This record gives sequence, C-alpha cells and structure tokens, in this order.
Amino acid sequence: MSDLSESLMLLQDVTKTFEDGNRTIYAVDHLDLQIRSGEFIALYGPSGSGKTTLLNLIGGLDRPSSGELSIGEYQLNRMSEAELTDLRLMEIGFIFQSYNLIPVFSALENVAFILQMQGVEKEQALKQSREMLHQVGLQNMENRRPAELSGGQQQRVAVARAIVSKPKIVLADEPTANLDSQNSQELIDLMKHLNQTHKMTFVISSHDPQVIDSARRKIHLKDGKIVSDEIVSD
Repeated sequence: MSDLSESLMLLQDVTKTFEDGNRTIYAVDHLDLQIRSGEFIALYGPSGSGKTTLLNLIGGLDRPSSGELSIGEYQLNRMSEAELTDLRLMEIGFIFQSYNLIPVFSALENVAFILQMQGVEKEQALKQSREMLHQVGLQNMENRRPAELSGGQQQRVAVARAIVSKPKIVLADEPTANLDSQNSQELIDLMKHLNQTHKMTFVISSHDPQVIDSARRKIHLKDGKIVSDEIVSD
C-alpha cells in the first residue's frame, strides 16, 4: 500500500470556465494541487467557490477548460469518454449527497453491483460485499432495500459501495448534508477509520464543520482559487 509521500493526483494550472451570456465564469481558476496517497482532505468554502466543480474534475466527471490533470499514469484531460468511464469504474469511488442507490436492489446487491460491473464473478462479488457491509456496521441489513433503511444506513451502503473495490481515491460530495449530527459524526468516524486502516485516500467537499474539523488537510476555496491549504499535524 502507498505511503503519504507518494503523489496520487496532480492538477497543474487547471481552469474550468462556463459562459453566462457575455460573461465568462471561472468555476476553477488556474489551480495547482497535489493529492498524496492516504490523505484525508476536506474541500470547503462558500457556495460558488468551486468545490463541486473541482471534485467533478478530479473524478473525471467533467473536463477542464485548460490545464493538466493526472491520476497515477493517467492523463484525464487527454482520455476519451470511454477511457474515463473505465477509469472511474476501476480507480475512483464516489459518495453522493443523495446516496444514488438502486431502489429495487438490496443493500448487498447495491454494493456488489460495482464489483460485477468490474467483471468480478457474482458469488465472489457478494462475498466481498457482505464483508464490506459488516465493516460499515450493516451486517444485519444486507437484504433490505434502500426504502427500508434510514438515511444514515443508506449513506453507509453508499460508502460500502464506494470502497468495496479498493479504489485509489474516494470522492465524497457533501456526504453529511442529509444526515443529523449524530449520523454525520458516525459517517465521519467511519470514513476516518477506513482511511487509517486501509490507507484509502478521501477527498470530501463539504460545508459541514464536523467534516472540516475531522480532516487532516483542509483546503479553503474561494472564487475557484485555493486561499489556504492547511495540513493538521497529529
């Protein structure tokens, strides 16, 4: 497993613009950023600061208007849509604010789905997914569908799905936004535990002070630029 000194992702002079009538909006403005393997990072800042846009660029869900963006040996800005789809499937885990679970699937099937998409044989996918649900505290909930789970439980399923294939990086966009403070803290503790035990890299976009306070690296964005980048010592 990689250590913290190893560069996992590199953004060089990355810009993302949108046109608004005659105006050009810089959602991400000539941004340089290095993410190292095993980091636990919070992106924070006011609405419109560029947090979600930056997360989408890192995850290959959006393309930069200019600049270079790489994860390992892959140059995201030079890849085709099919190549980006494969990269997201194999190397990147996503946790969304709205959970994005498949309603007709059980918790177990939701987690196993990503492995089966990767080509893992069904029984092996179910075995790994069962073990992962146990790790996130849902060992008795595996046969329940999303509608039969609380918000906190659904988000734990989403976390299990994001990490079951052991991706290089996990991206979470406002993961606590729909949770109460207790469930938020439990989710944060779970992600920190996974970060520490599996050396899994987390980049989390959030307004939530609980998330920001828990991060070992806090990146403050404003108007698409990094205004501070603080690493918290142990």
